[in-house]
Amino acid sequence: MILFESKGRYNIGMTTDERLDRLTERHEALAESLQLLTVDVQSLAQSVKEHDRILRGHADLIGDLARIASGHEQRIQKLEGRQG
Repeated sequence: MILFESKGRYNIGMTTDERLDRLTERHEALAESLQLLTVDVQSLAQSVKEHDRILRGHADLIGDLARIASGHEQRIQKLEGRQG
């Protein structure tokens, strides 16, 4: 008699058909889990793309604000130079 270990238990006397059925069930469960994980990964990838787009937009706005602030600083320095 052949012993097969599965989750810490020994299955004594399982027929080939029983083992195949069990393997088929496990295969189907793993395939389903993989499909669910694939959907989750695709969803996360889409979220990352959206966050990246938003962050790039914010970076552009920060750059614009830095240029505006620099221009204002130059004007202030010119005005202070005329008064001094």
